Amino acid sequence: MGKSFRDYRGYNSERDNRNNGGRRSGRDVDNSNVTIYVNLDQVFIPDTQVAKLLARDGQQIEAYRESYENGEDMVRVVLRPRIDGGYNVELGRHRVIAAKQAGVGVIEALIIG
Repeated sequence: MGKSFRDYRGYNSERDNRNNGGRRSGRDVDNSNVTIYVNLDQVFIPDTQVAKLLARDGQQIEAYRESYENGEDMVRVVLRPRIDGGYNVELGRHRVIAAKQAGVGVIEALIIG
């Protein structure tokens, strides 16, 4: 079973909203999680995983590819830095594959870890 949004630091809004009535204050904000644009050449997905996802979820990936080609706004992906450089995909593998197929150069990402 996959990971839920609550498994990722920075997604749990209850943590951000505690003790302040839903308002975010400077001491509650985790600045280590920043949204940036990442070059897709730096995002690593094993070829075997790509092939598996294309075989299983090809229609979904195709729909995402068309969305990227049409310039639609997409949900950011969640990436984790690799020790040897680049990033592993924590959330959004389908979107990364679709963006690569569409020839998009960069993708909006939340960097964790």
